Amino acid sequence: MVPREGESIMRTNSKALRGLFAIVMALGLAAGSAAQAQEVKLGAFVTLSGISADVGAQMKAGIEVAVERIQPTFTINGVKTPIKVIWYDDEGKGDTGLNVVTRALTVDKITAGIGFLSSDVFIRVMDEFQKASTPIVTCCSASLKIGDKIAEQKMQYVFQLSPTAKDVATAIIAAVATLEKPAKVAMLNENTDAGRDFSRISQEWLKANAPKTEVVADEFVARGVPDLTPQLAKFKRLGAGAIVGEVYGTAAPVLFRQWNELRVPSLIAHMGTSAAADSFVAEHGAEMEGSLVNVRWIPGKYTDLSEPMVEAYKKKTGFSPSTFAVQAHDAAVVTLEAIRAAGSTDPAKVAATLETGKFVGAWGKREFTPLAEGHRMPVDTIVVQIQDGKKAVVYPPAVAAEQGSKYRPVPPWSWEKK
Repeated sequence: MVPREGESIMRTNSKALRGLFAIVMALGLAAGSAAQAQEVKLGAFVTLSGISADVGAQMKAGIEVAVERIQPTFTINGVKTPIKVIWYDDEGKGDTGLNVVTRALTVDKITAGIGFLSSDVFIRVMDEFQKASTPIVTCCSASLKIGDKIAEQKMQYVFQLSPTAKDVATAIIAAVATLEKPAKVAMLNENTDAGRDFSRISQEWLKANAPKTEVVADEFVARGVPDLTPQLAKFKRLGAGAIVGEVYGTAAPVLFRQWNELRVPSLIAHMGTSAAADSFVAEHGAEMEGSLVNVRWIPGKYTDLSEPMVEAYKKKTGFSPSTFAVQAHDAAVVTLEAIRAAGSTDPAKVAATLETGKFVGAWGKREFTPLAEGHRMPVDTIVVQIQDGKKAVVYPPAVAAEQGSKYRPVPPWSWEKK
């Protein structure tokens, strides 16, 4: 049967439409593949094992809270884009850190990196990110050498969100001198870049602001030191009125336990790592009684993001977020928002947006200093005193007044209150 002329035209048009539909479908699939290919791979470098695993767990939970909030509405140029967090355990060791960074940059090909607790580890690996042109935001490495190196070597892909050793040490030594006014002070720090910075900055502050205060000892110990008896016995013998510095991770409980056992009549003023966490205070608060701790951050309504972050973290962990959890959270927020604002995963565009952008984090409105000033993110820090096993803000005075708390002179010491 010979088709009529109209039927032939209809069949021809039908074939053309089917062909056009196939092309449209193919283009749609291609677009979907392109969007999927633009997946953000966020490398998270945290210490999940070893002597600082407790802090690493806090950082990990902070990052998870940030990503869980951002992921549902995260887009790049209007295209919904998945965020894949790839976890790397640096174990708090330089060699391990270098190994996992190499894998992240060459095998996993991450879009950007966040994390790092140890300044020594980060200083060891920061060159690798610069050479790979991969943006990295260290959330918790405090050494001043980091910003100095960024500025000197023009490392446009490297950023230091963490409060620096100067921010932390200045606050704690000022709190000691203002509140306790000891005649003699002993320094006790880990033998790391950050530890040496803490000691030097504290002594420089005393020389400039409290010249009558004598520094009778300046001790450095290995990370994870299992016994501080020699140092504490020395401080007791020398009559130090305050012990200023930081040992953290597995050594932090040793410090407070042996301070009690030896009954050293010196105020402990701790820079905060490990000892700042609610979980640490909950477990060791009785032994810490009367001590000063730089917590850097306390819960409050700094931005609209602050209170939801605290609630989400509490729901996840059962505790209020430590400063390291908040810093890790804000590093994730800042990095992902820079990618969103850049409208691209192109590393140069992301780095440029990190340098010039203004971001809203749980700690407040955040922005980095220019490259010539080390891509730092200066911030005021908070000092608490452990009172009845809980944190009470005592410095700066204005913040303490807002919180309705004040410093309790010691003695009585923790061992006298048992």
